[in-house]
Amino acid sequence: MKKLLYIFILLTCSANAQVVLERQVIGSTGGYVVGTNMSLSSTVGEAVVQTLFSVSKILTQGFQQPNSFNNNIVTYEIINESCRGAANGSVYISNVLGCPGPYSITVVSVFDTATALDETKLKAGQYIVKIVGATSCTYNQLVTVGIDSDEGCKLKFYSGLTPNGDGDNDTWYVDNIEQFPINDVKIFNRWGDLVWEKSNYSNEKEKIWDGTNQSGKDLPDGTYFYIADVAGTIYKGWVELTR
Repeated sequence: MKKLLYIFILLTCSANAQVVLERQVIGSTGGYVVGTNMSLSSTVGEAVVQTLFSVSKILTQGFQQPNSFNNNIVTYEIINESCRGAANGSVYISNVLGCPGPYSITVVSVFDTATALDETKLKAGQYIVKIVGATSCTYNQLVTVGIDSDEGCKLKFYSGLTPNGDGDNDTWYVDNIEQFPINDVKIFNRWGDLVWEKSNYSNEKEKIWDGTNQSGKDLPDGTYFYIADVAGTIYKGWVELTR
């Protein structure tokens, strides 16, 4: 009788104990692996994305990778001209020591200091960046825009998009698309549904994909696929959207 009573008491305590189940992925597909200076992530049906990192840089496959500079006074980023004649290099000022932002900048060539240039449409070369801070403090910075390829301009479709408002990869930039203004770009989800389309795609605000559907609503994270008809040549690939 005592043994039966002990068993009944144990069963009663077990039945009343609170059980907490954590969310977990059950199965062997997909994964996330971190090494000393590299990580690999993937899920079911998604592409594997590689990230390399060091003390000061994080480079993720498929994204534009700006060069960061710090001369102890001005911290800035440079995106090189992608190819000869593309004029798509750019400069961004993130901080000036002793001069708080936000900053307004004027960019001029070292060979023509009288003509202001668009800081997002620069050719390879040297420029003077005139910086004005929030308190009207000023500073001039000499910068050099490089060139990624000395060959003729070719299209480059990036495979990463992170429209989270941080200013990096918020839109789907296509290198040198401005050289081919006659084009048609379609974006599909993984089920083959057309979610976004634009004729005469460009990297300008009104004609660039920002991770929304045709109605302007945010699309969910995931892998999307593009078909681009550029002057009769068809380009196909995928884009990983992560907010």
